Amino acid sequence: MESGPSKIAELIAKWLLPPASREEILGDMRERHRSELRYLLEAAQVIPCAIYSRIRRTTDGMIALIETTALYTAFVIVAKFRDPLLILARSGLARLMIPPLIVLAMVSLADAYGDPARRWPLKPLFAPVLGFTVAYAGQWMYRRWSLPAPVFAWGSGTGLLLVATLRVAFSPIADRPHAAKAPAYWQKLELAPLSLNPKSALVPCVIVLAAILYMLART
Repeated sequence: MESGPSKIAELIAKWLLPPASREEILGDMRERHRSELRYLLEAAQVIPCAIYSRIRRTTDGMIALIETTALYTAFVIVAKFRDPLLILARSGLARLMIPPLIVLAMVSLADAYGDPARRWPLKPLFAPVLGFTVAYAGQWMYRRWSLPAPVFAWGSGTGLLLVATLRVAFSPIADRPHAAKAPAYWQKLELAPLSLNPKSALVPCVIVLAAILYMLART
């Protein structure tokens, strides 16, 4: 019987696991190790579940919905002034939704893989910048669904400013300070991560989208 997993297999698993749950999961997998194949199969099952669990813990559903709505609103307004024909196109509004969804996915992953012990002033900007970088790469790879360069540039700049402001005002759950005796008043009001019923956030989002559709109908 082997004494433990190979260094390469354990290093790959360590690199793929979020830092917050890395040590305990690697320790449990090391104790259950019987063979290299079983270790790799267990890692293939455990790692996606660990990532998903960490995303649920670090992503606030209401804040994510507000950020996505703000990004989409920024892209639609920019398109209205920079390229009105894009909005009138058959898939124009759907194409404008692609960058916000990519940014949301990358922000959720970046928050899940963030190290709670490391705090630095530009940390709220890192995840949105990474998201827009990936969105730009997607623009370059899939030109069929890409946006015109001015629309993407102005929309990304405006959206980055909005998302950065929201992340400074409402920091990620993992970065929020916890009081020693009792949570602060604003912490008592926070929602559970990825709440499936964010009713309070749907109302302003619906109002914003209704305003966008009204402006489009007036053009």
